[in-house]
Amino acid sequence: MLSSGIIDLAIGLVFVFGVTAALSSVFTELIARFLGLRGAYLLGGLRQLLDGTGSQTALNDAIGNYNEMKALVKGAVPATAGGAAPPATSPPAATAASAAPPAAPATKSATGALLGSPILRSQGMIGQISSRDLTLQPGKPGRPSRITTGTWKRPWRACRSLPSYISAKSFSAAIIDLLVPNAAGQTTMAQVQDGIDTLPEWMPTPKESLQTLAANAGEDIDLFRTSVENWYDDHMSRVSGWYKRHVSKITIVVGTTLILLLNINTLTVGRTLWNNSVVRTAVSTVAAKTTSCQNQSQQDCLAGLQKQLSDAAQAGLPIGWATVPDCAAPKTSCNWLDQRGIFSRHGGSGWEVVIVLIGFLITIIALTPGARFWFDILGKLGSLRTTGPKPAVTPPSGA
Repeated sequence: MLSSGIIDLAIGLVFVFGVTAALSSVFTELIARFLGLRGAYLLGGLRQLLDGTGSQTALNDAIGNYNEMKALVKGAVPATAGGAAPPATSPPAATAASAAPPAAPATKSATGALLGSPILRSQGMIGQISSRDLTLQPGKPGRPSRITTGTWKRPWRACRSLPSYISAKSFSAAIIDLLVPNAAGQTTMAQVQDGIDTLPEWMPTPKESLQTLAANAGEDIDLFRTSVENWYDDHMSRVSGWYKRHVSKITIVVGTTLILLLNINTLTVGRTLWNNSVVRTAVSTVAAKTTSCQNQSQQDCLAGLQKQLSDAAQAGLPIGWATVPDCAAPKTSCNWLDQRGIFSRHGGSGWEVVIVLIGFLITIIALTPGARFWFDILGKLGSLRTTGPKPAVTPPSGA
């Protein structure tokens, strides 16, 4: 059985790792909200699902894309090579006017047509998606589309107002509404298949995928809806992976900044906990009251984490850039580096700087598993600490 001192040492280190990772996650989420990353990745991933690496998608053209696509599916606009309706026959008096250069064709975007539908054009946001002056640029394989705007080099303000979530049911309903509107609500697979066949050739990605899903569904419209939902969910799982990889880089940068500002050095913390039983016990008591911020607002979580670190520092945990105890005694001569614990006033070498850097590096690496991982371990160590060693078995008298 491990001794209580070793368990308290492990609790102290895990407590430091968990609180540091949680602080980094909170600040990372605030940055992600400020930059509108969730909405940007959602629409960028949706565009790659429907348009692949094709032309760009202007959100302010979404409703126009939707109306044109509806007219095309209904047969009011024939599917031509340019994706637009052929010009009407001009009367003789309008011969000169008909010789004018043709208007620029509308943006060819399945994403724009879907986002312009009544089902997806708002999705809980204020206003409509088409009111955002944003453009989804052509995507690259394995990456969502980049978002640009005509007025902002980096469109943070506009991206913050984008929806951060679109359900699979809303997506499948918008697909079916785009393919075949049925006022009676009795859409059949035959109508769906006719609508898919009417899709133009410049929409190869959704057309081929929907044809496969429709063929597998047969005559079952509910199975087709479910297949479309699964198709969407599978792709959005990949988009979620892209988002997490992007955010993890922000977390490392934010965490490194916090670690340096707060002087959270694993080796310094571990040495103090190992050598000072009073500090070790006090920090273990603080760690036992730690919460993982679940079901809390970010403001409450941030305030709680700050209090936990403050309580641990008051208990003697070496966090921050305060004067080390060795230099706090009266009539001691210490320079700034000695006071911060980087060097020792008794004399040392450059290896002390290497050890300090290694301690910071260990703390930075500990950010990778995430706060939940460390809080789960903290809970198990707390249970192990309260359980204690098994009592010794006393032999019966007379044995």
